[in-house]
Amino acid sequence: MRAPTTGAGRITTVTALTWTLLLLSSLVVPATVAAQKPRQDADPASPPKLDVETALEVLETEQIHRAPGAVAYFDEELIRGELTADMRILVAPFTGRYSEDGNYADSDEHHEQVYEPLQDWAEDRDLTLIRVEGLLTSSSQGVSAVPSDLDELRQQLGQYDVTEAVWTLVHHAKESDTESGASGESRESGYAPVELVDPTPSRTAELVEHLRKDRVYNAVGRQDPFQGSFDLIRESTGFTLRVAAFPPVRPGEPMVDYAPALAEHFPDDVILVAYGDWLEIAGPHPVALTSARNYAYGRYRQGPYRAGMVLDDRVGTVLKRADELLTQHPFSRPQPQTLNQLIAELAPWLLGGSALVIGCVPLAKEFGRRIRGAREEQQAFLLAKARAFATVAELGEELLARGNDPAPYVASAAERHATATALYDRATTSAAMKEVHAVADKGLRRLRKRARREADRKARE
Repeated sequence: MRAPTTGAGRITTVTALTWTLLLLSSLVVPATVAAQKPRQDADPASPPKLDVETALEVLETEQIHRAPGAVAYFDEELIRGELTADMRILVAPFTGRYSEDGNYADSDEHHEQVYEPLQDWAEDRDLTLIRVEGLLTSSSQGVSAVPSDLDELRQQLGQYDVTEAVWTLVHHAKESDTESGASGESRESGYAPVELVDPTPSRTAELVEHLRKDRVYNAVGRQDPFQGSFDLIRESTGFTLRVAAFPPVRPGEPMVDYAPALAEHFPDDVILVAYGDWLEIAGPHPVALTSARNYAYGRYRQGPYRAGMVLDDRVGTVLKRADELLTQHPFSRPQPQTLNQLIAELAPWLLGGSALVIGCVPLAKEFGRRIRGAREEQQAFLLAKARAFATVAELGEELLARGNDPAPYVASAAERHATATALYDRATTSAAMKEVHAVADKGLRRLRKRARREADRKARE
């Protein structure tokens, strides 16, 4: 686990305000499966919703609170030995996918109901609150800890073990409390990663026999069974597939590496073996398959860690990417844009030193005058687009004024700006544009609020 940093664009730590990216459309749809699987038209039950008020009551007197429904594990003895008196740890369940029928309608609702109360509570008491939501670990200091290599990623997703991530955030908080600040050096907890072991011949034979009869095996205890359509996968990507899905490996137990052994028996098929939220993959074109698997986990990281992965979606992402690598140019994807590039593309005058200030209301009215004769939705869309544009541009101007300020709240606002810009380019409805505005507006308000606090603190000093 690499030590956290707060600069925008770093890959080992990201800000706690990371917003969920839109998942790729799944390549799989329900199909008839073995009798051991649940009905395919039944939606998976939402995880228990975090009771924030109760959690905060417990944390007033306890350093560690595990909320009902929490799935993440960490070595509590190791972590308790590292905690200081001004630290708290909250282990919460997955949020579930954002939807009108879910625990939270959207990311804004989750931010208002969960993030803001927890953040305000910690700041009011001068505490560092480390949050584990599902499998996403972050702290009230504005950073998240993520695995730095595949071994750590396998352990976190395949065993639901977040010990290394929590340990990293604890030590980041300790270093931030010193006069010199964080050292920036990589530190290791010494916690042993999950061990990969070969399957026994008898167990391999059992799985092979099952997979010859049925291309999917969902083990007892698997909460998110694979229910995809093999026919559609073959039509869409050309791959034939066999899947074995297991529950997370228990902490302290080894992970049995079935994929290579199964691939020997099914050399023409892609073999996917799931352990919790982790996938091992084998089959033809191993380099492309492994690269596609790693791509899926790198591209869709924060959202599934917090909400919980859907196996069908993850398999669809992996196979679609593998198909692209084999049939298209693998380096055709453009490089991520820097903050200045994003600002320049949306509002280039800000980089030219112009003192122009864009106001939401006048700009919205101007758009309104141009579209009075248009349909209601088109008018609503353009009005929402005007407000979103103005707010994103204003946030960009505020960020430019702060230059390369490494403060966590500045990095958080920069991430909101990048997210809002990406969503702005894709939004095609008024509702989507309102969400863009909400993301940018919250980033702007939070940036100004924290800036005022910093100014007040420096004035008192």
